[in-house]
Amino acid sequence: MSEEKKISRKTLKIILGVCIGAMAALTVGFFAYIHIADTNTLGRKISIYGLDVSRLSTADAKQKILTAFQNKKIVFQENGQAVYSLTLKDMGYSLDESDLEVQLTELQKKREANRKIFAKQENVNISYKVNRNTEQEKSALAAEHFGDRERTASTDASIQYDDQKREFTLTSESQGDEIDESRLLSFVDQTLDADFTSGLLDEEARITMGTECYKLPQTSADEEMQNKLAVLNEQLKKYRSTTITYTFGNTTEVLDSQTIDSWITIDGENIGIDQEAAKTYIQNLANTYNTIYVPRTFHTSYGNDVTISGNEYGFQIDQDGELAQLLEDLKSGTAVSRDPVYSIQGMQRNGTDDLAGSYIEVSLDNQHLWLYKDGALVTETDIVSGAPTKGRETYRGAWPIAYKASPFELSSEEYGYNVKVNYWMPFVYGQGLHDASWQSSFGGNRYKSGAGSHGCINLPEDQAALIYNTIDGGYPIIIY
Repeated sequence: MSEEKKISRKTLKIILGVCIGAMAALTVGFFAYIHIADTNTLGRKISIYGLDVSRLSTADAKQKILTAFQNKKIVFQENGQAVYSLTLKDMGYSLDESDLEVQLTELQKKREANRKIFAKQENVNISYKVNRNTEQEKSALAAEHFGDRERTASTDASIQYDDQKREFTLTSESQGDEIDESRLLSFVDQTLDADFTSGLLDEEARITMGTECYKLPQTSADEEMQNKLAVLNEQLKKYRSTTITYTFGNTTEVLDSQTIDSWITIDGENIGIDQEAAKTYIQNLANTYNTIYVPRTFHTSYGNDVTISGNEYGFQIDQDGELAQLLEDLKSGTAVSRDPVYSIQGMQRNGTDDLAGSYIEVSLDNQHLWLYKDGALVTETDIVSGAPTKGRETYRGAWPIAYKASPFELSSEEYGYNVKVNYWMPFVYGQGLHDASWQSSFGGNRYKSGAGSHGCINLPEDQAALIYNTIDGGYPIIIY
């Protein structure tokens, strides 16, 4: 066996001294390191929004943070694919340096006040202020950067007329994918604001584009449009179910729903009536049923027909007034029965016959008068008419009796007379029917031989009374 070597006591003391000295040196070095690392820096094991800034001065940390923020990559995704990427710097985003410096200085002071020998990893989310260059951002997010594929435009909800269904229908709106740059800007700002709260300094942020970035339809199929659709179809229904029956005494003309339907015009959401077609219809009614201001064929009591050219009695349709009334009636959706709107109206009519058996007939050549009422002869009598000279001859034509008065005073400065009559029934230009007590007899040719009036038709008093009591104002008189 070899002998064990023994270490002397002195040697052991030396070794122990060296170890103690080494440990002391290490301890001093450790505390020196801590002092250096924690003095004028943010300290050890510190990150801000996940970015390591350990042992960096506030100036260096600020620069690192500013650089990391501006280099942050923004990736836009659409339909699951990346379509565009750029940095925050490209978009005109930056952190406010003055504000950041204040926040870092405050953080450093706080950490120095709470310095620990053994530091634990700490991540700090400090306050920040983001600056945006709006014009640069607007340029960076222009629609042209998001691919060159053909995009689909949004379509508005619309009401359209369906020719096959013969009614209005409502087409709902559809969402397209055309980019609305103003909405995109707003969406990006909101999305990044939310991202910054926790991932301010992340290397990348992804923005998923959708409806929030697209042009929206301007109108939607809402309750208001539904109500409008119902109103339009109801108006169509009313037009198509309306009939107008025009009455001309016992004669009628029916404007049927089929004709009215052919007049309906559709222009977008506007329903109208072809007014030219309606005017033509009314004009045809007027051509058929107007009886005034056109030559009148009159069947006399002698059995022959005469033509009355000066015809100022009868009916005239007010074509403008009738059009206005017709357009209102067409909206009613009912069966309307009425007379047409007249501008001039006789006493009664039956179709184109505007006398309907009630009239006064006067033959100047035969100096005779007949009064008919409802087709029956009431009376007939001889007369004395105006003298057949210029200014005194009785006018030939057809007129309504203007009014009646009893008694009445007849006067003329031109002819120098002033007489009272019991029954006065004027028809035109100061001429009228009246009793004439100064006439010794009636009929024959007395009107030619000095007994003729100044244009009035002189009657025996009893006949004048009978006529006066039988007729009213508006009664037609035919003189030939």
